[in-house]
Amino acid sequence: MTYSHRIKTIFSQLKEPVDAILLRNSSDPFIDPTFFYVTGIKKGLFEGCSIVLRPDGSSHLLVSTLEKPLVPTDQKSTCFSSKQEYTDLLTDLITECNTIGINTAMTLYDEYQHLQQLIPGKKLISISQAIRNARIIKDEEELHRIQEACQIADQVMTKIPTFFSTPLTEHELAATIDHQLKQQGASSSAFETISSFGTNTAKPHYTSGNKKIQLGDFIICDFGATINHYHSDTTRTFVYGSASNKQKQIHQTVLNAQQQALNHIKPGVNANTIHQIADDTINATEFKGYFIHSTGHSLGLNVHDPGIGFAPHYQTPLQPGMVLTVEPGIYIPSIGGVRIEDDIVVSPEGYIQLTQSPKQLIEISTK
Repeated sequence: MTYSHRIKTIFSQLKEPVDAILLRNSSDPFIDPTFFYVTGIKKGLFEGCSIVLRPDGSSHLLVSTLEKPLVPTDQKSTCFSSKQEYTDLLTDLITECNTIGINTAMTLYDEYQHLQQLIPGKKLISISQAIRNARIIKDEEELHRIQEACQIADQVMTKIPTFFSTPLTEHELAATIDHQLKQQGASSSAFETISSFGTNTAKPHYTSGNKKIQLGDFIICDFGATINHYHSDTTRTFVYGSASNKQKQIHQTVLNAQQQALNHIKPGVNANTIHQIADDTINATEFKGYFIHSTGHSLGLNVHDPGIGFAPHYQTPLQPGMVLTVEPGIYIPSIGGVRIEDDIVVSPEGYIQLTQSPKQLIEISTK
């Protein structure tokens, strides 16, 4: 399958025309996800590889001998085995081009300088915004991959209570989750799994540590699966043993905030409006001021895809095909935190929720 429609979409978003676009990978972790967007390649790292895109939707991949076996047969490509061979091939590909678009958002400064030396006399133009605009709307194949990643995360999330047959540490729970994601078919975890207990749950980006579960602890599990470079991202909150009335109240407030936000998601609504609704819902309760992050982010080839989010600074109107998380939370240092996160895709009528694991506050048996 070729991806000329995606390439043409990027070119259609340009404010200034270019003769060609060059997407160039450095070494891990500086790999441009847009490389996989325009090739559809499902496996491999492709360090040091590049692809030249043309306005007519055609492309030519320069691939190392290491990655050649992973290139689809319908992808036009040339293999190189040395840096000089790569330079010669690239020079030949763009010899008639005067203006070259590059994704500066994913280009290291040293790499940019090297590129200037590699192709002297060419005008380099940033096309990062065009890439963001193109990738912000997911096509059917992208949605299918994200849906698969969501289903795997759901399967693991529903198993969380069964992992506590014996008391665990945060590290042990995180390792179990990661193992289960792989067992269910994920190529990897989408990011470093968050498994926090007790007051650590009041730290939104805490990951895991040596703390052992204690009776009455909040448990936050925030993780995702990766399927062919596409990600899911979901969070649920549990209590080890019986939940106190305060814990139930906090959880219900977060659940209400999420539902209020979800109720207003539809095309044409500004993204920051959704955040404001969630924030206002929480601030109308005794937990005012304890929601300390944005309500959600875009999701796709990046866990935090660029271009939009449910945050105060995004006034962008929602459009069908946008995939975002909806994840309000309350974080009280002396008690702990609650976060409920789901992945949604904006639809013509409103939204479709992609993650489906139960949202109620689950009390994990200690017996």
